Amino acid sequence: MHIDPRLLLPVALTLALLGCRPDEEVEPEPTPVTTGTLRVVVVPKWEGGPFTMNAEYVNVSNYRIKVEALKFYWGDVHLLNGTSSTLVKDVELFNLQSGSAEATWTVSPGTWSGMHLGLGVPQAMNDADPINYPPGHPLDLANGTYWSWATAYRFLLFDGRYDLDGSGTGALLQPFSMHTGLNDVYREFDLDFGGDVTVSAGNTTTLTIHMAVDKLFYSATDTLDLALENQSHGTNMPLALELTDNAIHSFSLE
Repeated sequence: MHIDPRLLLPVALTLALLGCRPDEEVEPEPTPVTTGTLRVVVVPKWEGGPFTMNAEYVNVSNYRIKVEALKFYWGDVHLLNGTSSTLVKDVELFNLQSGSAEATWTVSPGTWSGMHLGLGVPQAMNDADPINYPPGHPLDLANGTYWSWATAYRFLLFDGRYDLDGSGTGALLQPFSMHTGLNDVYREFDLDFGGDVTVSAGNTTTLTIHMAVDKLFYSATDTLDLALENQSHGTNMPLALELTDNAIHSFSLE
């Protein structure tokens, strides 16, 4: 059977064009998510109830007080699971000026029963030149936590005003300003979750921690008396250590 060559030409051209098409791009396989997010929210409280900055309260010594500033560092934060621990953050700043403060950390999936951490800035970071820390870093100079005279960071800043008359009605005029710092004041402690907290890959787990601001004035064994103890700026070491211990005991899980 004879086939007209003119009829074969379109077929040949079609096959040629098909043969010259570039290979179709293959979509890459999505990268599997291998980490989760732990969102830590620190909520200030007063005697178990809400706390408001610049509001008036009566403390354990029956003094009228108002808090005007409260910020602090956590350092070397490790999540605990039995005898194992995992570092999740080298340093974090919490500023309670506007109420609650929060941080988000990328962590490996797992189940955790608590944290081991320090109140303050770890020594290696505290001793470093602050110019090393970029904008947005917890140790950025813009955060106003650096003591230039001491070439070190303030760990806990607690400022406000008070009146020794708990039933008074006038303005609160007497200032208190207690700033801890220096490496000798850095204190490590454990924070028990009171149960298991699980972080899974690709998901966010929220951990709410209460800070009892009223407990900054006392512990089970000691009371901070504003009449005698109201100023600490790197020189009043006994007061700095007392406030540090009180702060550590002020944290609890919701």
